[in-house]
Amino acid sequence: MLFLLKTCHKFKARRDLESKTEDVYVRPGNEIAEQLHATMVEKGDDVLQEATSQLPSETPMEDVTLPEDVGFQITTEVLDQKYGRRHGKVVRGMGKARVRETGASSSKSTTGEVNALKEEVTTLKGQLAAQDEQIKAQSEQMRAQSEHIKAENEQMRAENEQMRAQMSMIVQALAVSGLQIQLPAPDLTPPSTSQPPHLPDTQ
Repeated sequence: MLFLLKTCHKFKARRDLESKTEDVYVRPGNEIAEQLHATMVEKGDDVLQEATSQLPSETPMEDVTLPEDVGFQITTEVLDQKYGRRHGKVVRGMGKARVRETGASSSKSTTGEVNALKEEVTTLKGQLAAQDEQIKAQSEQMRAQSEHIKAENEQMRAENEQMRAQMSMIVQALAVSGLQIQLPAPDLTPPSTSQPPHLPDTQ
């Protein structure tokens, strides 16, 4: 009796599995497709056996259900085992499965962004270095101008000291010789407003 119930459960579960999976077309002579199809059928039998083995004997056949995406899971698992797991996220939609590349393409995108940032940083470093050199050159130029002005001030101070020394020597020489320089006195007499005297005519 228990064996009969499990067999019935298995047949019903197989019908549910077949209703949830699409027909697989295998071209004659295509060994790879035939192997994949055989592997999928074997995986489906394993899923059915595991599902029915966990059911108690009194479970009604109407309660035997399988996941909605069991066929998709079996197909994905078989393809992964055959060709290796692809890096990405599996997305289902419109009755088809597609792999959204989150590994290689994302890695390439990230690498491109990193390279662009590195180039930008290198450019900014070059600009900062050029500005530093320009500021340094301007500072050196201003320092040179300051030194030039300082040298000119020192030269003018030295010339003034020299002129003072010469004046002091001249004054001392005049004092020793006893010479006095007489400056002409200014004529402070106001001009006369009277008429000049009239000389008599001698003729």
